[in-house]
Amino acid sequence: MQVGINYAWRNYAWDFGDPPHSDGGSAWGARAAWQPTIEAELAEFRLIGLDVVRWFVLADGTTYGVADQKPVADPVRAGQWRFHEVPMLSDAWLDDFTKLLKCCESQKIQILPSVLDFHFCFPGVIVPSSPHVKCGRSDAIIDLRKRRQLFENVFDPIIAICQRFPDTVYALEIINEPEWCTDDGTWQSDKKVVPLGSMLDFLAEGAARINRAGLRSTVGFAKHRSMKAWDSPGLGLTLHQWHYYCDPELVPDNDMANHGPCIVGEIPTARWRAWKELGDAQDTRSRLGLLQRKGYDGALLWSANKEEEKIAEPVVEWSERVRDEVAAFVARR
Repeated sequence: MQVGINYAWRNYAWDFGDPPHSDGGSAWGARAAWQPTIEAELAEFRLIGLDVVRWFVLADGTTYGVADQKPVADPVRAGQWRFHEVPMLSDAWLDDFTKLLKCCESQKIQILPSVLDFHFCFPGVIVPSSPHVKCGRSDAIIDLRKRRQLFENVFDPIIAICQRFPDTVYALEIINEPEWCTDDGTWQSDKKVVPLGSMLDFLAEGAARINRAGLRSTVGFAKHRSMKAWDSPGLGLTLHQWHYYCDPELVPDNDMANHGPCIVGEIPTARWRAWKELGDAQDTRSRLGLLQRKGYDGALLWSANKEEEKIAEPVVEWSERVRDEVAAFVARR
């Protein structure tokens, strides 16, 4: 079983291209702030024995559509947002993304770019004193014309770059955890703004474009049951994926083996909640061992972002102890 890690970002939604800025022009921080340290970080991952790094690239779209191109609140439908412009990715964005893939190639570690996060579709959040709006871009999935522009202006350039690194790109992920922004009839929320049919059509077209390019396509489903409920094989996905945060209580066996490889794209590195089947053996090595016995082809740790260790109930502990546990598993797998 391959083992990897979610980086998952240095600056969420602005790791590539020009950083966000205030109305006065002051940047929030350095462009591509990961660059000075990434070679050393990837080298450490390889030393531990990790094979793959997963990275959120556009995320909630904070820097994708700025100023006159940013989403606006619908004046008629309360809580709805309109993303009228679906812009091209900038040359600076594409250059930074290419540099990351070159770094991965140099360190001989594969990368799993996740193009969109579910926050991309949530109702917009205005960033005060700036030309930016976070989220609010569901139009780019729901509206057929805008969806075509999203594929042509975002996905196709990213796919073209990934094709230059066929041995380095593990797969290309269309969207992370789409369940949270999709109205699939399971539960009501004002954030579930994308009709299920629109999301499924978007995923199927994304998978087809990625597959035609000779790359593996995937979606980071939040739940194991979504792979069947949304018909992951029927969508054309060639790498099946779900995330495990103790739901359900027992880790399901890999039931996608007849449809291609299947990975658990996120598991917590912190002890957080106990995995019921493991009793007192809650170390990361034991958890990876359980996933291997369940038949999965890979597991990606959440995450190398130590900032998440500071939240109230952290699921992240990227400590020396955890790194040693991962190395021990990899050495004996």
